[in-house]
Amino acid sequence: MNTLHFSPVEFAGAGQEELLHQIEEHKYLTNQNIPFEISMEDAYESWNMLVYSPLSSAIEEEGLGHAFPETAKGELFLWVSRHWYFMKKGGTVEVSAREAVLDYGTRFAHGALTRFGFFMKRLAA
Repeated sequence: MNTLHFSPVEFAGAGQEELLHQIEEHKYLTNQNIPFEISMEDAYESWNMLVYSPLSSAIEEEGLGHAFPETAKGELFLWVSRHWYFMKKGGTVEVSAREAVLDYGTRFAHGALTRFGFFMKRLAA
């Protein structure tokens, strides 16, 4: 039974099922590296600390939301989160949340000038 509650402000536009799937996947991957099984609540806390917080902070700090003004905050988070996951190639490549945000902006922001701005930030990093 899902006892996790997602803030409608923080996760606007994000499907609760997909958020729950991300946490379940995080739980599964975490349990692969430890000799015991963590609870869903512990997985949520870990996901919040290791995935949601750094990624949402990077989205905010780099102004990615301004490049997608029609997109709800939670939906943008999910898009970038998926992008970050694929950049990390299943955990075999180290990629920071900021790198994922800048790469996403470079590839998908509306308008060539906006994409170029993210590209320049990537070069400066």
